[in-house]
Amino acid sequence: MTQIKPDSGAVPLVSVLMCNYNFGRFIGQAIESVLRQTYRNFELIVVDDASTDESAAVIRTYGDRIQAIFLERNSGQAEAYNTAIRHSRGEIVCLLDSDDYYHPNKLEQVVRAFAEHPEWLQISHPWISVDADNGVIGKGVRTFAAGDVREMLLTWGRYPCAITSGLAYRRTILEKITPIPNREVIVAGRPYNNGSDCYLVAVAPFYGQVGYIEEPLMYYRIHGNNRRSRSGNFAYALMSYKTVAEFINTMAEKHGFAERFDLERDGDYQAMLALQAGAKRYPAWKMIALTLREGIASRSQPRDLLWRLLYRTICVASPEDGKTVLRIGLRSFFRSKFTAPSSGFVDTPPSSRP
Repeated sequence: MTQIKPDSGAVPLVSVLMCNYNFGRFIGQAIESVLRQTYRNFELIVVDDASTDESAAVIRTYGDRIQAIFLERNSGQAEAYNTAIRHSRGEIVCLLDSDDYYHPNKLEQVVRAFAEHPEWLQISHPWISVDADNGVIGKGVRTFAAGDVREMLLTWGRYPCAITSGLAYRRTILEKITPIPNREVIVAGRPYNNGSDCYLVAVAPFYGQVGYIEEPLMYYRIHGNNRRSRSGNFAYALMSYKTVAEFINTMAEKHGFAERFDLERDGDYQAMLALQAGAKRYPAWKMIALTLREGIASRSQPRDLLWRLLYRTICVASPEDGKTVLRIGLRSFFRSKFTAPSSGFVDTPPSSRP
């Protein structure tokens, strides 16, 4: 067992929360990645959201090494995580989607970072993108933010942070901002059915500072079931941006901010609108200027800024090419333009979370 020694001398309990729906093919690897952590003071709570595949059988093979909860009806990711949070006891809470998996020292690094930065209430870290067979296909975003990011949220609708399996929280903040809106909650005029991370990363910063670890500590799996926008489900992606905007502005009002976030300043939203319409609707020069200002304000690393600049500009200048970029990645797109056609994903974009 790795000995982490925060100032208090305690070794905090970490709750790893995993939700699953029909990822029986992958969930065993996800569970094993937690059970093999170098940091040993943890509990793993797995909530199965009424899967219809072999998931339940796989989960049951782990017996009392995990706490398994089987929902009787499919309720969505948010309610699955809410259930896990209610059953958890840890001072620190880490999230893990059941088709992703952790690096062996993920928990150790998270515990150390929270101990060294008592002001942080949320931690992000980078990830490695893999395919269904664990083949490495790219790297996620490398730019992250630390400190007070509320101004970024109110200006750009986002700040550099991780996706679900790269997020960790102090329990104290989750007690303030949960439950996560589920399908019974109306957000942006519709029942909420978007990712839990969309809500958490938009709301948590209004209660304190966020931080990050520089090392990639998670493997994010890209496969058929999680390619909504890549497969042309632009309505789902657009709704994600609208709900995030509502979360931000609700928090801004609650915490006394006069400013409100305007989706017109969201470059990813404008790019997705162009893809949905299949026509030019946003000037390329305006997109370039907006993206550069956002990148400078968020101190984006050159790689991340270049990806977002190219992706957004292609989307608004040539929506058909933008759809190709979204489907196969920038590297493959440019290779197909100048060399023999390439298929599959060889790179992955920075997260479009807020």
